[in-house]
Amino acid sequence: MTEAESELSAIEAVIRMNTRREENFQLKIGKPKYSFTAYNKIKRATLLLDNEDYPILMMSLNKEADHEHIILDKVLPIIRKEGLSSSSYQS
Repeated sequence: MTEAESELSAIEAVIRMNTRREENFQLKIGKPKYSFTAYNKIKRATLLLDNEDYPILMMSLNKEADHEHIILDKVLPIIRKEGLSSSSYQS
């Protein structure tokens, strides 16, 4: 993808993640831990961070990757350790 296409894709992911932050739904089902999309060629995850400069972490993974294991067992512990997690990342 070109740089412009990557930027547009990131903006779209941010918009989609922000629509999941609707407070009425959060009261009923909780805050989102991450957003995940499987494309034909890659997998992409979006995570919200408690960081003003970098509020979102986006990851692209190989289409065969075990995304749930990578996110829950590897990425989220690092986010918690670095103090970038919100209460939505608590187990």
